[in-house]
Amino acid sequence: MDRSAGNRVQNRPKGVADSALRNHIHLLVRLFIWCLVLAAGAAASGLTPIEALAERAEGRRAALVIGNSAYQDLVPLPNAAKDARHIGEVLSRANFEVTIGDDLDKASLERTIRDFLRSLNDGDVALFYYSGHAVQVAGENYILPVDANLTSSYDLEVESYNISNLLDYMRETSSLQILILDSCRDNPFKNEYYFAGNKKVAVKGNKGLASLTPRQGSLIVYSTAPNQIAYDGAGELSPFTDALAGHILTPNTEVRQVLTDIRADVIARTSGRQVPWDVSSLTSQFFFVTRESVLVMGESLTEVRVSPQARRVELDIPPPIASEEMALTAHFDQPLKSGRLMLGSEQIEPGAPIPTNRLPDVVYLPEPGETSVQLIPYSVVSSEGHKVSGAVAIVFDPAMKPPVDEQEIPVASKEGGTTRPAGASSKAELRQLALAADVGTGFQSLSDAIPQPQQLGDGWYRIDERSPAAQIALNTRMLSEGDLVKSEDIARLGIRPSLRIIETDAKIVLKPIGQAAGEPPIVIDVKASVNRCDELAGDRLDIQGVSEGVYPNDIRIDEALAACREAVASAPDVARFRHELGRVLYARGEFEPALAEFKAALAAGHVRSGELLGRFYQYGAGVKKDPAAAVPLFEAGAARGDAYSQYSLGKALMEGNGTKPDYGRGVELLTRAAESGHTFAMNQLGAEYLYGNRVPKDVERAHRYFRESYERKDIWGAMNLSLLYRDGIAVEQDKARSKELLMEAHRGLHPYAGRLLALTLIEEQDRDQQQIFRLFRESAERGDAWGAYYAAEMMRLDRKLIAEEGDDIRLLAHALGRGEGKPAERAREALAEIPEKLVNIEVQKALVRLGAKGIEADGVLGSRTRQAADAMLGHPAPRSSYELLAELVAREWLLSKPRLDML
Repeated sequence: MDRSAGNRVQNRPKGVADSALRNHIHLLVRLFIWCLVLAAGAAASGLTPIEALAERAEGRRAALVIGNSAYQDLVPLPNAAKDARHIGEVLSRANFEVTIGDDLDKASLERTIRDFLRSLNDGDVALFYYSGHAVQVAGENYILPVDANLTSSYDLEVESYNISNLLDYMRETSSLQILILDSCRDNPFKNEYYFAGNKKVAVKGNKGLASLTPRQGSLIVYSTAPNQIAYDGAGELSPFTDALAGHILTPNTEVRQVLTDIRADVIARTSGRQVPWDVSSLTSQFFFVTRESVLVMGESLTEVRVSPQARRVELDIPPPIASEEMALTAHFDQPLKSGRLMLGSEQIEPGAPIPTNRLPDVVYLPEPGETSVQLIPYSVVSSEGHKVSGAVAIVFDPAMKPPVDEQEIPVASKEGGTTRPAGASSKAELRQLALAADVGTGFQSLSDAIPQPQQLGDGWYRIDERSPAAQIALNTRMLSEGDLVKSEDIARLGIRPSLRIIETDAKIVLKPIGQAAGEPPIVIDVKASVNRCDELAGDRLDIQGVSEGVYPNDIRIDEALAACREAVASAPDVARFRHELGRVLYARGEFEPALAEFKAALAAGHVRSGELLGRFYQYGAGVKKDPAAAVPLFEAGAARGDAYSQYSLGKALMEGNGTKPDYGRGVELLTRAAESGHTFAMNQLGAEYLYGNRVPKDVERAHRYFRESYERKDIWGAMNLSLLYRDGIAVEQDKARSKELLMEAHRGLHPYAGRLLALTLIEEQDRDQQQIFRLFRESAERGDAWGAYYAAEMMRLDRKLIAEEGDDIRLLAHALGRGEGKPAERAREALAEIPEKLVNIEVQKALVRLGAKGIEADGVLGSRTRQAADAMLGHPAPRSSYELLAELVAREWLLSKPRLDML
């Protein structure tokens, strides 16, 4: 359509008279609009700046969604996995970063929960949705993976996950927690009682789930009332989940009202047989979806210049900029002094509502010979009561050419050419922006991806599409699909890729609206990757990491050192990189720089660094030995759900290492660590139940833990199972199988398996003394005190085994330095029988190996030797020669970079 007689003028003819007229018009129009704004009131106008919305932003959201359907030994639940996938999609649209898992076995369940806890760091809202089998035992609720069978009384604690524990971890890293459990089916018990911690609990008659008491800031939602059964339903989704999905995305509805609506829906669907239940301790409001109430005019003051001969003028009113869900109507409230307003063939009466999408079609029919300025005010009103006002000034300008064909609809042309049809674009291609980001490094600014921000033009954009794998924010406000962004704010947008490793790139699409509607959209392609430092030096089971991690001895030191130094330099505020750099430095033997990095990471909130520091205090590795200093570090990590911290604290409590013994709490912490997949905790628990020194002896329970560990390819599990097969405890005696398992554990660098294998060969009367001696020495090198003692004893009986004079003395000192009960006592006794001069010589040789200068191995510990020992140890050296040698040999052993995590 030719619009040669009525569009807004961007470039006008020059001239004093024209300038005066234009200024007069603008003054009149601005005064008029100002009066309208005052009359409407600033609060009701809807002219709220985008930035003001930050005050009610809810912050980052993370959700864990699990659905288990394909049970191997329990009754399958056809809808559970479908329920979870659907809820995951819905929560993604509600701006949650969703960690989703379906049909998870126990190991997969542990990994999925770990991924979720990683995404929770510094989050504000944490949500857990579960659909599948769950059971209540002793007032606690446990979710069951698809490989659970509950055949044995010992199965519950190794085949399930305690929901209360997960809720505790969520509380540590979020201000608001929501649990949604669609799992209240018949409990699938196959036994009359089960062990849960130190309790043996009867479960006869248990139905549904127990009602948990939420702490402040928590909301717990059940698909049905406590101790009642929920229904899977005959449709594609369960009745509860179908209702939940149907109400979550209702805009601007507080969560408690959402639950009320869901409850009414489910009651109606199940004819009253199922009544959803919730328990709340919320202290603030929460909205799944908050729609911003933004209503502004793209151009509130427009001017149309036409010839006095024009008989029909299109006002070309720009569409308003409004939130997506806002219902709008337009009104021309003031009667015109002359002429008529038309929409199609109908005349527009003052105050009559007009759909805003028809505003561009409104035309003005002037009176014949009209020559004055016609001011046409209008307003746009939302259903929520927001109101904005605008006006069109029609200037009848004799300088404008009259219409060429009176039968045409005359539309004024913009100076310099005709207006292109609505929706057309001078750019056919999409505007592509590429943003590369490492996962787990926070929000990345989009500014670097925009080489020339001015090319974005002016106007407004709506977030039209957002991949679930990326979140978007403006300043401190999280944005979601449908939110509006000014063009000048696009460069300030922050993009955060999911913490989980994603196979496909994420995409965000910004669609121009209003006057820019004809422009192409902006497509932001987000390429997420795992930083090389994370790949090469990430820690195992680290809930603040982004990779599965590597063991200390598997770190490729030179490559990892360069990658982690670069990572710390580029992102110094990411505590994880400092922790990983510390691991590399420690593996390299640079203890002081490593400890500095661990302390910096801990200060920034990385709890695994605290666990490592605690271990160093326990062993005196690079710091003064102080087991008591380790305990608060373990406590902090355990509260966050770090399995290593739970294991270390639990073990310390069982042994009274740096703290008063507390067997009950020790078992509880070890059980939590085992529940999260920490195999060392499984073996510690198995050992406790096997020997019964601190807990009631239960060899069947010990076997269950050892077997669970071994099935995860853990060398401790292999070693402990070998003992059961060797002695016929809880299994049929099988010495050949026992030997196979010991060899498997030894090949995996187990510290004690070599010594046990050597003792097995001795029992079998194997004559290969060299092989037996080698096995003892290998165990000693890995930190086994008994291995060191036995190797030294073999040297005492056969001096030909000594490769270098003093080896036997150093091995005895190593056994003493490890400080472990009977082997340390026997090593001390043996050292006391050795001539002091020979021990002194080994002290001096150790100092030289450690780098001391000017020391001669003459067997006399004079002042120079004593001073060197003080400096090397960093504290006054023991006066006893063999105690001093034990400390120096222990330092040498630590410098050999042993696997402390194996001990």
